[in-house]
Amino acid sequence: MIRQDVERGSLRSPQWFDPAHQADILVAFDSHLATGLHDRSPLSPRPERVRELGQLAAASALPARAALLRWGALPAAVRSHLLISWYGSRTTGANAA
Repeated sequence: MIRQDVERGSLRSPQWFDPAHQADILVAFDSHLATGLHDRSPLSPRPERVRELGQLAAASALPARAALLRWGALPAAVRSHLLISWYGSRTTGANAA
């Protein structure tokens, strides 16, 4: 795992060592599991992959690693929602076009 330098990292990515981001990711992951894994879009991980990442996260003693694993199990729409809730929507130049 590559440790991201928070000060030089992307301004629109989860801060893996931030307990608030870890908690939000855990809630989103648990909600995703609760809705069922039978519906899969092209932008969602396979259900077996979601379960595998969830098991690895649950077994991890490192909260930042657990958050990263759960993040990888979330559908793109859920990740986008979390990023917007943390950083607001981005409507600059290239993204607004």
